[in-house]
Amino acid sequence: MLLGIDIIDIERMARAAQRTPHLLERVFTSRELQDCLGKKNPYPSLAARFAAKEALRKLDPCFIRGIRFQEVEVVKSPEGRPELVLHGRAREKAREARIEGFSLSLSHSKEQAIAALIAEKG
Repeated sequence: MLLGIDIIDIERMARAAQRTPHLLERVFTSRELQDCLGKKNPYPSLAARFAAKEALRKLDPCFIRGIRFQEVEVVKSPEGRPELVLHGRAREKAREARIEGFSLSLSHSKEQAIAALIAEKG
């Protein structure tokens, strides 16, 4: 079993997005932006998704280099739970490393967002 965790200050995400407007399009997929930007305050949700992308990098060394942020996507299941979807090179690396069965948990307080990611390595 593998575990990756990341935590981020929500205000840091907000400042980065405001300072560099194209950052959001470089880091998040259009589906992630659609889910978050419709909220009154999108930054807690954006920060949690960013933490999930970073948690994947910490999950296994195979994810440290060679994947883009948009190749890691956080979507909602039909029940409303967060799910991790890998695309492109991220999916290939997971397949090569025999990593599967991702379970993702996201949470945030007023100031911080956190993601915990568990996966099986076959």
